[in-house]
Amino acid sequence: MNSFANTGKLARFMLRRERIIASVWIIVLLLVVVGLVPAMIEIVGDDNELASMLENPAMIAMIGPAFAVTHDGFGALYTTMMLLFTAFTVGIMNIFLIVRHTRADEEQGRYEVIRSLPVGRLSNLSAAYITALVVNLILSVLTGAGMYLLGDESMSFSGSMLWGVGLGSFGLVMAAVTALFCQLTSNARSATSNAFIFLIVCYFLRAVGDMNADMAALSYINPLGLANRTAPYAGDCWHLVPFMLLIALICGGIAYKLNAIRDIDQGIIPARPGRAEASRFLRTPTGLTLRMLRTALIWSLVGMFALGASYATILGDMNDFVAKNEFYQSIILLPAGISFEVLESMSTDEIVGIMNAIVEAAGFTLAELFASMVNNMMALVTLVAPILFIMRVKSEEKAARSELIMATPTSRLKYFAGFTGIAFVSVVLLQFVLALGLYSMAQSTIPDVLSFGFLFEAAMVYIPALWAITAITVFLVGAMPKLTGIVWGYYGYSFLVVFIGRMEIFPSWLAYTTPLGFVPQLPMDETNYLTLTLLTVFALVVTAVGFFFYRQRDLNTVTH
Repeated sequence: MNSFANTGKLARFMLRRERIIASVWIIVLLLVVVGLVPAMIEIVGDDNELASMLENPAMIAMIGPAFAVTHDGFGALYTTMMLLFTAFTVGIMNIFLIVRHTRADEEQGRYEVIRSLPVGRLSNLSAAYITALVVNLILSVLTGAGMYLLGDESMSFSGSMLWGVGLGSFGLVMAAVTALFCQLTSNARSATSNAFIFLIVCYFLRAVGDMNADMAALSYINPLGLANRTAPYAGDCWHLVPFMLLIALICGGIAYKLNAIRDIDQGIIPARPGRAEASRFLRTPTGLTLRMLRTALIWSLVGMFALGASYATILGDMNDFVAKNEFYQSIILLPAGISFEVLESMSTDEIVGIMNAIVEAAGFTLAELFASMVNNMMALVTLVAPILFIMRVKSEEKAARSELIMATPTSRLKYFAGFTGIAFVSVVLLQFVLALGLYSMAQSTIPDVLSFGFLFEAAMVYIPALWAITAITVFLVGAMPKLTGIVWGYYGYSFLVVFIGRMEIFPSWLAYTTPLGFVPQLPMDETNYLTLTLLTVFALVVTAVGFFFYRQRDLNTVTH
């Protein structure tokens, strides 16, 4: 039989299955990304001061190069602020899409039913590719058209279409990379985890490449960096799109080859066999939970340490950067009565000297000010792991594995407490390794300027707020498991109002609608222990409520 027999019919079937989920993804992306354009034009326009703030090294690491500094107009400013965040989200969409129609179908027995019909060995993977191509093509066209129709005169048709095409091309890359991991790994969870690790590694490599001109190649050897460097409205680098498509073709071709020789429900890399008998610790609910989450926790800790260290690498050039950056000048020099006109007549060394004198008089250093901004951003990164750990409860229920645990003399509360306890402890560990990563690299870059005590305190003040959002996840899983996706919406909202809100785009009071808005920004603010205590109490109360509902509700099991 032809290896691609009835691919078209299978693709139509997948598109029908995908129509609701893909439509929701596309609509939400359009509402957030395209729908935000008119509002942002009214709020910020082509604000030069905001553009200079985006040149902050911490901001560059977070959202990419500050195109708005070298190119005038709102379009370049919007690309700087939103393109990387949007591409990352499109990558996530494609990871879930491919796993859902390949590895997940194999695990749930649907693929065997399909293979019993007159379809080719490679038809299912081909149909999944076609589905991803159609979804990304629709997203590309609608995004490009929406940008052009709703944008201002700085948002050209070419730049608008590049916005959409860049997103779609990166989506195809992630679809092909995910398909490759689906062949290599032995189950859907491993394929998803490895695809996410690939995406996060691309983000970190791009951050290092964007911050350090000597390592700029790191931004061009990974697809996320290429997608961001297409620079719509800021040069329109269309020539980078073929490179992304080439990566997609190569990864897709390898996935085809592996799919042709792989057995159903097996991976090219076989699963490592477990021990014949479980240890005493593994026979406990907490031990079993820790074993399931161990790999993800270890990689999260390694990634957080590496990210903290990568931020610290630019501390050696901090003085020159701060002296030339209008954002730091506005928060340090302008309040002291030194205008930009006066600064123009000063040398870099004179500006640095004045800045150091001002911040030292206030009781801190420029390096501590930078470290505070890093901790503010990394708190959002820390949140991902504990949220995923709590959400694992839901996936275990769906796979009917929770029932097997409940069939033993194990209470629901003890089972749920295993995931919750690990999530809460992971917050502390991740913040600690962040401080350790910053300190270890800072010591080799600017010895004795940043103390570990300061970095430790600046990281740990975020723990109560991170616990509070983790507790909200516990509540949703315990009380409303079908609505747990709300927590990711709240995560995105927290990012907008706390991180972007610090640019004074949104009213300042909005920051207090999320626990992160209550965290003191050391060293500028003093530690408010009452606020931190109240956040901790809030986290404990919400967690207790989540436990109460989890004990009362039925297991959310899906029978296959």
